[in-house]
Amino acid sequence: MKNYMFKRSTPFILSLFLGLNLAYAQEYLSKDRAVEMALEKNFNIKIAKNAIEIAEGNASKDNLGYKPTVMVSGGANYNLDNSTAVFQDGRETNLTFAASNSVNAGVGVNYVLFDGFNRQFNLERNLQSYTASQLNARLALENVLLQLFNAYYEVARLEVDTKNLKELLGISKERLERARVSYDYGVGTLLDISNAEVDVNTDSIAVLNQEQLIRNARHNLNFILNSDVLTDYEVDTNVAFAPLLTQEQLLTGIKGANVQLLLAASDIRLSEIDEKLTTTTKLPTISLNGDYGINRSKNNPASFLDRIQSNGLTTSLNVNWAVFDGGRRKVQEQNAKITRLNQELNFDLLYQQILRDFENAWSTYQNRLTIWKALEQNVITSRLNFERSEERYRLRQITSLAFREAQSNYISALTNRNRAKYDAKLSELQVYSIAGKIQDAQY
Repeated sequence: MKNYMFKRSTPFILSLFLGLNLAYAQEYLSKDRAVEMALEKNFNIKIAKNAIEIAEGNASKDNLGYKPTVMVSGGANYNLDNSTAVFQDGRETNLTFAASNSVNAGVGVNYVLFDGFNRQFNLERNLQSYTASQLNARLALENVLLQLFNAYYEVARLEVDTKNLKELLGISKERLERARVSYDYGVGTLLDISNAEVDVNTDSIAVLNQEQLIRNARHNLNFILNSDVLTDYEVDTNVAFAPLLTQEQLLTGIKGANVQLLLAASDIRLSEIDEKLTTTTKLPTISLNGDYGINRSKNNPASFLDRIQSNGLTTSLNVNWAVFDGGRRKVQEQNAKITRLNQELNFDLLYQQILRDFENAWSTYQNRLTIWKALEQNVITSRLNFERSEERYRLRQITSLAFREAQSNYISALTNRNRAKYDAKLSELQVYSIAGKIQDAQY
């Protein structure tokens, strides 16, 4: 009898723990709100935006020497000297701590009139780098969106699975109560009660494990959103499949839509500009310089002149031309051409990889849609089988083991269908991502 009472208390303890564990308030997080939060707070997107600002500053003419440089200089000296001065007429003067000083100030202007088109090509390169930074920001955005909905739909899947497991636990508890009532009226056995208690404990533990999985999934979602890791969001569990474009429609224009291909094309353009830059050393550099200076000095008594003051303007035109540099320029030109060819080969290679990935993603998506629809029928069949088994169990026409098997088959069918649904949705987003249209997808 004591052993029976101990077994009877075990499901109650687990159920009490579940009740305490699940009693927390949740904030509803819609898909649109999740996207807004990710765009606003995600670390990778913030870093990408900062990279754009840096590239924008580098692309300014102010950063490339298009304007003249102006330098202001000045200085002062003060001397105390001990000296002996002998004049032509034989007179001699001894000076102790004789003071002398001088001050100077000047303004210098330097302007490069021509530098072999170096500034022009560097400006072109920095503008292209600015475009590349925008593409990198877009790539970061697309990656964050995929990560976000992988995490979001994982929470949604686990929430639905948990709801199904709780329903399973409720059925097991009802079965346990019926077994106890039947035993009290002499139509049941202690074995029926023990089997029912074991199933209640098993289902309670399954719910506890599922809740742990949900907590971990929410932590992952909060990390992507850059939100408090302990925030408990309730997500939208509904899934709407988009009226997907045909395979041909998605492939059309993929070179101009896929961000990785756009970045590879940008790398080709950068290598072409680098090739131009190697030719700038063949041309001279012409610069104009101008200096205006003021000098004033006061000499000690031993000097012939008491003070000197001068000012003046100096201008110059300088030409530098490296006629021969020992062959380094030729090597640089050759390497620049090879680099450009490699970038073109890399683009072709990447394009073939993108086509392969698209075909794989499309095939996976179609396959998962088919599996999901097939599992829908499995749920209908297993539900009917479970309902019939439940009725027959109440009439004591089947054993508790047979009823449990029907119950397990039903929950397994629900879980498999649920996973297949979210897997199919994520495959759809992957297809859109490879096609370069992830921002146009239906979430």
